[in-house]
Amino acid sequence: MDKLNNYREKIKQLLTQYMQYKPSYGDVEIETIFDKDNDHYQLICIGWNDQKRIYNPMIHIDIKKDKIWIQQNTTEVDIALELMEMGIQKSDIVIGFNTVKMRELSGFAIE
Repeated sequence: MDKLNNYREKIKQLLTQYMQYKPSYGDVEIETIFDKDNDHYQLICIGWNDQKRIYNPMIHIDIKKDKIWIQQNTTEVDIALELMEMGIQKSDIVIGFNTVKMRELSGFAIE
């Protein structure tokens, strides 16, 4: 399996795993969005908590220029660490929600 297809499968596996967890509040569903054509992958919460609408992109991952970009992570889980445990090199992971300066200090890819 080539590198990009491997990355796609690992991301899909990771997000599918976290889709199984239901929030402890409200009538909220967890959904995955897999756009393989454009390499955008998301895990979102959607529903209601009492009278409050819930729509929250929990995890957003893109593949850009042969690297995995973690664009959003509102969970308590270290997604980058989990990806590394799945065999993805630290040098191929970009923490996209951090500034470039923070990325330079992180040890992960800058871009």
